[in-house]
Amino acid sequence: MNFAKGWLLPVPLKTPPKYKKAFDQISRYGTIGLELGISVAIGIAIGFYLDEWLDTSPWLTIFMMLCGTISGFIRIYRALKEIEKEENQDDVG
Repeated sequence: MNFAKGWLLPVPLKTPPKYKKAFDQISRYGTIGLELGISVAIGIAIGFYLDEWLDTSPWLTIFMMLCGTISGFIRIYRALKEIEKEENQDDVG
């Protein structure tokens, strides 16, 4: 183990974990599914409460669910494009 000169005691040097890149990718891909589900759930919740308030059941719930689904897919598309861009930079550099 490598040690740096500490003031009183030697301090071990911090080395990056071996699998840091793999854990980063797993966390990114894992959140993609959550983003879609959460977007749809938020849309349904907003639509439900608007339907209760305006007495338009079930139309605003359906509309807001569709809006949440569309926004979730847009977010997934952007996240995948960002991941693809970073992988291309890693391959080049």
